Amino acid sequence: MSFDGDIQAAGGVQPNEGLIAATLLHCDPARVIPQVDELPSDANSLVDRLLTSAASVKLAENVVSILVEMPEAEEEAVEAAEAAKAAEADEAAETAEVSTGKSAAKGTKAKKAPPDKQALEDASRDLVAIMILPSGQAQPQERFFAGDALLGIMPHLPPADLTSLARTVARLDVVSERLRTFLVTHSDNDISCRMLKDAHYISDVDLLKVIPTGSEQQLRLIARRRLLNVVVCDALIETGNAPAILELLRNAESQLSTSAFVKLMPIVVGNHDLESALCNRKDLPQAVGLEMFWQGGQNLRRYLLTRFLTESAALGRVLSIGMKVDAIPSFGSKPSAEDIEELISQIENGDPEAADTLAGYCRIAPETANRVVNDAGGEPITVVFKCLAQSRLVMAQALQRWVESDKCPINGENRLVELHAQFDGMSFNKARMLLSYWDWAGRESGPFRA
Repeated sequence: MSFDGDIQAAGGVQPNEGLIAATLLHCDPARVIPQVDELPSDANSLVDRLLTSAASVKLAENVVSILVEMPEAEEEAVEAAEAAKAAEADEAAETAEVSTGKSAAKGTKAKKAPPDKQALEDASRDLVAIMILPSGQAQPQERFFAGDALLGIMPHLPPADLTSLARTVARLDVVSERLRTFLVTHSDNDISCRMLKDAHYISDVDLLKVIPTGSEQQLRLIARRRLLNVVVCDALIETGNAPAILELLRNAESQLSTSAFVKLMPIVVGNHDLESALCNRKDLPQAVGLEMFWQGGQNLRRYLLTRFLTESAALGRVLSIGMKVDAIPSFGSKPSAEDIEELISQIENGDPEAADTLAGYCRIAPETANRVVNDAGGEPITVVFKCLAQSRLVMAQALQRWVESDKCPINGENRLVELHAQFDGMSFNKARMLLSYWDWAGRESGPFRA
């Protein structure tokens, strides 16, 4: 084709306007623009000139004259015009729907197709690669940014990929807190357990979120973690999960409060492993340890007495000072032989008044005296008779009568030798110290005050 427009009209067309026409016609700019050599080479200058055109009317006339000679271009222009009109009609319809509020598709927008699986997997690997870069190649802020970006991808990843990702993230020191929380509290047990097992930095808040509804495996992994504080330990104890509590007690770096030990006492009853783990804790409070005496077996009782009862001048001073101010009840005068015989007979016959008689002689709480006379092991009554300053002969005769009686709760004739040895090896001060702790527990005073 040729461009035969009016020279004067063509001279009124700016080079930039001719360039637009040439672009629309898909032809060489030299065929449309007489001043093609004057076109600016700088793209930014071209844009500025395109935005400030002053001869659009002449340009339109030239374009129309050329389109008359180009049927194909005319058809394309018609199609473009029709498409523009359709777009304008759709836009007008959408505007009308928004203004009237009657359409169900009000304000809806076209949704972008989600990325495919491979793209998501590639993106997750690339982001993780950034997170594991050495400190010289990536700043902490950039690693956090990569982790936060990864949060938008993880819900679309399969569990197997998430488990592998958790294995990598767990070993990183610099990780987005939200990313770590997402993995630790994930509903998939394998993903959460992987983080609980390998991650060194997990906040107490995240652990407390997992504990109430956590599986036994999750609870055990939490119980094994280093430097568990008091709040997390209390939460684990509240679950009552025996395997998790056993792991907690065996964890020497867990921090247990005195109240936590008190809560543990009824939980460990009857479970040899739990009792042993509790009593072997280095931080076991003395008051709790001596109270555990009541629910332990023969070996546990012997261990507790050996661990917590000592003999020195300081122990005698503590007893003397405590009795003066009634912090430790004083015994008063020594019971007579007749009084002791009456007490022995009451215990032998299973008399309910035996506890009141013993409470009066020792000035202890009736609850404490009742526990002593009804203990089947016999160790508590030997402690009380040592406090009453009775001889070994009196103790031996009383034990023989109690064991042979069908009404006395003390049983086990084969334990007489051991009970005799316990009586011989315990001093008065040790016995008074032990009885004081028992009495404090019965009165809920001293270290057992609520």
